[in-house]
Amino acid sequence: MVFRVRTAAVILFVAILAASLASCDLSVNEPDPVFDVEAQYKKDSIAIDEYLAKYGIEGVQTTESGLRYKVLEEGSGPAPNKNDIVSVHFTISRMDSAVIETTLKDVAIRYNIYDTVFAYVPYKFNFGAGFVFSGFQVAGLKEGSQLMKLNDRFVFYLPSKLAFGQVAYGQIPANSPSVWELKMVQIR
Repeated sequence: MVFRVRTAAVILFVAILAASLASCDLSVNEPDPVFDVEAQYKKDSIAIDEYLAKYGIEGVQTTESGLRYKVLEEGSGPAPNKNDIVSVHFTISRMDSAVIETTLKDVAIRYNIYDTVFAYVPYKFNFGAGFVFSGFQVAGLKEGSQLMKLNDRFVFYLPSKLAFGQVAYGQIPANSPSVWELKMVQIR
């Protein structure tokens, strides 16, 4: 008797499952249009050009990848090696100059983003692995940090393809260029 009840319950379950699946729309949706990285890069380049012109920033260099940077202070220390742990202070801004994140307490206070819970300490990363920030491999900073040595302070103007790409990060919308100021403060 128990076997028949279990068998009937299994058959009923399978029938309900089959009916549910039959009523589902299992058609394949058309794929989203392919994202045009080069068109976005052109938009980002225009935005960066406008930013540099607006603030009268000169002496900016550009790498083959499209990373733009300016040396603000030259350090006198060594360059990091592949297996080093590097510590940097950083400040991230949008193209409208809004500072959205920093490791410097005085900068956070000045831009009214100070958080009493946040520890304002240098950000550490494995130099060989590159600049992984909040789960993102920030390609522009991996490339840019390789140009730096101890006590250098650079500002990097990152097109979205070298920053967060098609993903929004906090107050930086998806497909947006960003400005990163880094000072390399320690190499271990």
